[in-house]
Amino acid sequence: MSRFASVLIVTNSLAAAAFTVAVAGCSSSPTSPSPETVEVPAGTHQSQLIAVVGTGTGGVSVTPMSVQSQTFAAVIKVRVQRARANTTYIVQRAPEIGRALGSDGACQRAFGQAPWSAADPPAAAFVTFPNGAVPYTVLTDGSGNGSLDFEFLAATIPAGTLFDVMFRLVDNETAATLDLRSGCFTVTVK
Repeated sequence: MSRFASVLIVTNSLAAAAFTVAVAGCSSSPTSPSPETVEVPAGTHQSQLIAVVGTGTGGVSVTPMSVQSQTFAAVIKVRVQRARANTTYIVQRAPEIGRALGSDGACQRAFGQAPWSAADPPAAAFVTFPNGAVPYTVLTDGSGNGSLDFEFLAATIPAGTLFDVMFRLVDNETAATLDLRSGCFTVTVK
């Protein structure tokens, strides 16, 4: 079984600045965790979540699984910390499947860049993870913390495919006032 390293590329200067501040504030003491410690869930591919709009931090992981159909199946874990209390966040992703530059580590789709720009065939920058007729969501508690683990299957993505993806958690799909985003990482379908 091969292991593939996650690629974290932050091309948005606001995201890079927030990431730098979040990392600089982390405690290095193993005996007294700081409230700034960020929980990135265990998994094959991981990224920290940072607030682009609003407050909060956290992490996301994607662990592909081998399935009999030899298509994409993964366990996805999301952790949110110190975000807005008692708020529902919708889990979305910007996967780069079926176009050029799909695994270059840059996540053009999330930023509306070619081959995902307005000049290209239409595709939403971010799409919501469906959970039946409703989206997958994370509900934060009174302290602004929440978590979600779920399995995701995509029968149209064959084993061996590599693709870039960026995650985001938003409070509203069309007019977000809160936005937590991951870095860009490359996933390999088992």
